[in-house]
Amino acid sequence: MTATKISIDAKGSALLTSAEAASYLGTTERHIRSLWQERRLTAVKIGRRVRFTTSDLDTFIDRHRHPSLR
Repeated sequence: MTATKISIDAKGSALLTSAEAASYLGTTERHIRSLWQERRLTAVKIGRRVRFTTSDLDTFIDRHRHPSLR
């Protein structure tokens, strides 16, 4: 069994790969990459690698939340 190494950014949020971000949001990795390329999802570039913070993913969720009709 191999342990997964999780990076933490300066604000204390975990840095996730696109696969981990997809799992976090319950969508596909392709959709995450598409959202990032369209600049609808914020990411951190570390060299050639792209990482997503959990706080940015939570912000994305909050921005797309629809109020209840009742």
